Amino acid sequence: MKRLCETCKHHNCFINKYCSEEWKPIITFNKTTTDYPAGATIFSEGEPVRGIYEIYYGKIKVVSSFGNKKDRIFCLLSQEQMLGFHGLGGNMIYPVTAITLVPSQVTFIPIDIFYKAVKANPGMAIFLMGYYADQLRASNSRLKMYSVMSAKGKVSSALITIVDSFGFEKQDNTLLNFTPSRKDIASLAGTTYETVIRVLGELEKENIIELEGKSVRVLDLHLLKMLAEETNH
Repeated sequence: MKRLCETCKHHNCFINKYCSEEWKPIITFNKTTTDYPAGATIFSEGEPVRGIYEIYYGKIKVVSSFGNKKDRIFCLLSQEQMLGFHGLGGNMIYPVTAITLVPSQVTFIPIDIFYKAVKANPGMAIFLMGYYADQLRASNSRLKMYSVMSAKGKVSSALITIVDSFGFEKQDNTLLNFTPSRKDIASLAGTTYETVIRVLGELEKENIIELEGKSVRVLDLHLLKMLAEETNH
């Protein structure tokens, strides 16, 4: 049975927040929802943009290939966030690939319906302009910082990104709700797997984090943030 946008309890969803009551049934009628297992590709770099996605639940990494053909994690997204907007404008080709980190449920809205909804809902258009600007600003800031960061700064910044994206366990406000693989942390930090292993060990010795198997516990969030903002001069 199709979930109705009209009665959805995801109040941070951009459809729920910015679509008029008249438009929500239209979105409901045209959308499709798909369950993906962990490791599934939702869309791939180079594919034509056919619509916009909304994450109902799950955790997703957005990756982009570089000249050396290695994938770099561009951002991490989770419940109630929009996916696929990177391909809007220009030639309408996705410049990134979206891959699930855990079992996820994602709703697809065809591009023509999405554009009509934006035109009919000024609040949504204003939200999207601000959202795109924030994403571009964050991306530019990250690129500038990474060009002068130490290895510890890069890994710390990656950990803060994970905190901001996925948060902590509800019953344990120091244990990451989800810890990506060490390979994914390296991709997010723009460094090597070996460097991530070394820096995580250093951070643990300094009592900033604690490693529990594959999971990470943040013992000193303030200091971790300070390291994430530190640059080499």
